[in-house]
Amino acid sequence: MRIKNYFVFIFLLVLLLVASCDPSSTPKEKYYSSIKSTNLQSENVKSVSIGSSKYDIAIGLKKKPKFIEVTEQPPYTTYIYGKSKEKYDAEFKIADNKVSRYYLLSDKYATEKGIHTGDSKQDVIKVYGENYYEREDTGATIVGYFDKNHKLNIEFSLDDKDKVGGILV
Repeated sequence: MRIKNYFVFIFLLVLLLVASCDPSSTPKEKYYSSIKSTNLQSENVKSVSIGSSKYDIAIGLKKKPKFIEVTEQPPYTTYIYGKSKEKYDAEFKIADNKVSRYYLLSDKYATEKGIHTGDSKQDVIKVYGENYYEREDTGATIVGYFDKNHKLNIEFSLDDKDKVGGILV
């Protein structure tokens, strides 16, 4: 009887694990080898790019962040610009005193090629080209590009009307 209970427990544990995974979510790494590289070397927002110092953010955006969040493990700091932590315009992740990621959620900021939130999927493809991947993540369609030479990635989150809702570099 103990063995049967053991197998039932293991089965329920595996079922719970599988149910907690989002089957509609595909990791971007799956597309890396099949997508041609797009040059993203000059990608920036207000002269802030991946690898910029934390001081470059204040200079480029011409203001200090409204909120600063510190995470201990792994160690990084997030600079948040906007009215609140829940409804913000831009977020910059700082690791080792350098920008390692940024996320744009407002049309106040644009990519180096001029794409803002609210622009269409067609606008993105027209500007960034046809070498993109498309995936689903937490109910949103994501259009992304890899720069394999400079180890950069940009993703555009689209709403149900194929409009850009967020930009992640």
